[in-house]
Formats: sequence, C-alpha cells, structure tokens
Amino acid sequence: MRYHKVTPITKAEADVIIKTPSSSLNECVVIEHFGKWYDVRRMTEKELTDFCDDLHRSRLADLTAGLLNPH
Repeated sequence: MRYHKVTPITKAEADVIIKTPSSSLNECVVIEHFGKWYDVRRMTEKELTDFCDDLHRSRLADLTAGLLNPH
C-alpha cells in the first residue's frame, strides 16, 4: 500500500473526534474498515478515495491469497 496522510486510531479516539467540532479537508473525519479506525481529517476527497481504494485492494488480495476467511 502506498503512503497516505492517515492516522490509525482506536474506537475511543474516533468517538472523541466525531463528537468534537473540527475542520476536515473532506466530508469525513474518521473512517472504519473492518474494525480498524482511521483519522482522515488531513486528506482531500481525492486522497480519501485513493486510500479507500487501497484498503479494498489490500483486503481483496488477502481474500484471494486465502489469508482471510470471509465467513
């Protein structure tokens, strides 16, 4: 996965960020992807889209390789 301006965070940190008024370069402040939370306030819409695409590609690669069980 390429470098992205994203910070991995915990669920508790995500809850605080969500409840606290803050500025963001996109419409989101945090995202969750299969139990992992990320602070995405510093990402533009394009960067966020690219990051989400990379997350999905990585998950698909793991499923294809048999590293994850979808059930």
